[in-house]
Amino acid sequence: MAEPGGEAGSAGPAQGGKKQGWLKRHLPTRETIDSYRLLRPFAKRLRHPSLWHMNHRSVPRAVSLGLGVGVIMPFMHIPLAAMLAIPARANVMIAAASTLVVNPLTIPAMYYAAYRIGKWELRHDAGVIDPQAAAQAGGELGRMLFWAHHASGPIALGILTLSASAAALGYLVSAILWRLRIRAKWRRRHALRA
Repeated sequence: MAEPGGEAGSAGPAQGGKKQGWLKRHLPTRETIDSYRLLRPFAKRLRHPSLWHMNHRSVPRAVSLGLGVGVIMPFMHIPLAAMLAIPARANVMIAAASTLVVNPLTIPAMYYAAYRIGKWELRHDAGVIDPQAAAQAGGELGRMLFWAHHASGPIALGILTLSASAAALGYLVSAILWRLRIRAKWRRRHALRA
């Protein structure tokens, strides 16, 4: 099998270098899309520069897309974000990497926050769920299903709110950071010339 992303010996001695070398060898690039049989039908779309290069439009789009998808779908979010990056003309790698904010360590806090936000948005107060009705649901599984049923509406609305907020905030922050980075580069260039 051809090594589309580079040579096998290009990875550095550090662990991070090994991972980067492995990624370079196994991920398609803009130039090597035709070598993958499954990607050939989409090759024209996949060659768009915004999908592979980092610029002031593709990076904020990718961060926004990755965060939005990652919050809504806590599993299989990397392939979905990569696929959605194509029509959005967002950087594919940044979109996939941005989904990693949602992981097994952050999911419990995210769902608790989603429940609290959704409960506030729906104006649920503490007395909506009757504890006696929950006790009559019968058995531990029945009680868990009863509580899950009454919490599902607030959690769903909260997840949508968190996803939209994360996407908007991610776009804004990444666009600002990109501009600051470009200004710093320009200042360094002017300082070197002077």
